[in-house]
Amino acid sequence: MARRCAGTGLMLAGAIVAIVGLAVAMMHALHIPGYWTTLAVGIALLAGGAMRAVAGGRRKPDAAAS
Repeated sequence: MARRCAGTGLMLAGAIVAIVGLAVAMMHALHIPGYWTTLAVGIALLAGGAMRAVAGGRRKPDAAAS
């Protein structure tokens, strides 16, 4: 069983909080109504998840796992 690096989950949580904060700040700065915030954050998280899934698929299998 492959083991993740201990800080990966914490970095992912920090990235999610940063994305949400950035989206809220941009919505406020651009004077966009608040009800669009949920949509913008959701799209950003979906895009981030898709990029992570694509990047994860490119990793080579661990030779020691066999």
